[in-house]
Amino acid sequence: MEYTASNKQIVQILVEKCHSFGIKQVVLCPGSRNAPLIISFANHPGFTCYSIIDERSAGYYALGLARQLHEPVAVVCTSGTAVLNLAPALAEAYYQEISLVAITADRPAELIGQEDGQTIRQSRVFQKFVSHSIDLPVDETEELKAEASNYLERMFKWHMVFPGGPMHINVPLREPLYETTTCALVSIPKSVGDQQQKIETKIHKQLIEEWSQSAKILIVCGIYLPDEELNQAVNQLVQQKNIPVIASANSNLSGKGIIHSVEKLLLSLTSDDELLYRPDLLITIGGPVVSKRIKEFLRKVKPALHWDVDLSSRKVDTYNCLTKQVTGNPFFLFKYLNKKVEAKNETYLQTWVKANAKQQSLHDKFIMTVPWSDFMVYHTFFAKIAKPLNLHTGNSSPVRYIEFFRKNPFINYYSNRGTSGIDGSSSTAAGAALADDKLTVLITGDVAFIYDSNALWFNQLPKNLRILVINNNGGNIFRLIPGPANSGHLPLFETPHHASVKMICKAFHVYYLKASNEIELNQMLPSFLDTNAGATVLEVFTPAEVSAEVYKNYLQAH
Repeated sequence: MEYTASNKQIVQILVEKCHSFGIKQVVLCPGSRNAPLIISFANHPGFTCYSIIDERSAGYYALGLARQLHEPVAVVCTSGTAVLNLAPALAEAYYQEISLVAITADRPAELIGQEDGQTIRQSRVFQKFVSHSIDLPVDETEELKAEASNYLERMFKWHMVFPGGPMHINVPLREPLYETTTCALVSIPKSVGDQQQKIETKIHKQLIEEWSQSAKILIVCGIYLPDEELNQAVNQLVQQKNIPVIASANSNLSGKGIIHSVEKLLLSLTSDDELLYRPDLLITIGGPVVSKRIKEFLRKVKPALHWDVDLSSRKVDTYNCLTKQVTGNPFFLFKYLNKKVEAKNETYLQTWVKANAKQQSLHDKFIMTVPWSDFMVYHTFFAKIAKPLNLHTGNSSPVRYIEFFRKNPFINYYSNRGTSGIDGSSSTAAGAALADDKLTVLITGDVAFIYDSNALWFNQLPKNLRILVINNNGGNIFRLIPGPANSGHLPLFETPHHASVKMICKAFHVYYLKASNEIELNQMLPSFLDTNAGATVLEVFTPAEVSAEVYKNYLQAH
């Protein structure tokens, strides 16, 4: 089988290596310097390509695809400042360990720094946010082609064994840029590494000894992609070994005894209580946790032992008490422990479970008196969900609000908590929606939605995308945290605006709904969640001051 490709042999080598690595999805940004890359990827039958105009948005589209598919995805752009616009998505991918491959066109070395157009110093520009960075040769001698091929092969093979984290491939290209040739499609079987790394056998004995020495063991899970095997193993530890588990909503863990709403629980503790809740052994898995209180609590009480379990060997000491970095898949560790260890006394588990039950009872009572506010929007939304969907949340307020509510068994949770930035939530959700037929809902704020409105600038916007915009006229997070309200300059933090979400939707031909109270929201949600409708934005207007007051009252109600 043949396909039309650029006549630049370095580009041909790169495209075939991407194919052999298992890249199937490519996000292409328009440009001229990257024309050889666009032509070659678009014509290759092994790739599905998407055209996204805004490079920052394109990076997040690719990130959403990669995270949803659990496979590497490439994003291709032209030279100059276009390259720098990929930085936010690459930083997010780096801290979430997502395989995002940035392929950037460049000018040849002799034009760099010579006032040539659309030219900056691109070599290793992302070096602090990628696991590998390579500059391909511009000349095509046999020696240079072999060297480029070998380096790409080694880089991709390394990622098969140690999956996760972005890569940057910089491709200097000389004119002419649009000449093509016919290439034979190379069928290269993908070398499959052990992407489900098991814990090294030699440390099993050490782990068992430390487990046996610890009367009180606590597992804390941050952001984690849905994993049913892991969920079952964790539930077995709770139910059969009496181990309490604290899990962020976006850990995607659920089950009897797993505690999600820990923020309010920890606020209710006295100094004397802290000794009861202090673990002897802390086991952490997943990415960052949302709760500020759990970080403060564990840093204060300092467990004697702390294992952090992760596929990456990157050392992370969030709680300032790390004693062992365990490299491997948490599922294999928990599966091993379930077979080998004895159950702990259930007293410690019940300490957490009873405290959580008390807080859940207070939560249910609180809801009965809540006025129209951001809080009521979340309560109403979750009450309507009775079918499987993927839920993305913006940062700041949304990701915090979902921590207050019981884990909905129909929902898979996602959020960009690697860097927790305002940018890219809509683009990430849209990219994820391309990869999954299930309804994909993003809950975001008005400022974050406007900030990433170019996410809607895509001719093939997925029909299963829904965006719920909570419009409290500004960044209401700054009313929720201490400091800004007392600064005398709250508007500079909160940034009230006159932008129209409705007009943005009109500009991009996206279906728009709105609600201004609980009755209207209940009326609009069935249409919003209708799987037969196209991409839809539901704007919900809420009072900023009331919402902030409700949020604070909720945390104090213990």
